[in-house]
Amino acid sequence: MQFSVIALLSLVAVAFASPIALPDRLDDIVARQTTATSSGVDAEAPAMSDADGNVVSFNTASVYLDATAKGN
Repeated sequence: MQFSVIALLSLVAVAFASPIALPDRLDDIVARQTTATSSGVDAEAPAMSDADGNVVSFNTASVYLDATAKGN
């Protein structure tokens, strides 16, 4: 009984871990964000997200506080 439960759980884990859909061609892969060289943010430099979700250089004066903006 224990082996059956473990075997069933492992098969469920494999089913969840398998990819849902792969792109047919490499042209179908779309970048969600620009590279660090074009956006001006160095990978070693401190960075943060602005209110629109863009990655910008870290600046303590312009930190977007989402909870404060929503009144929480």
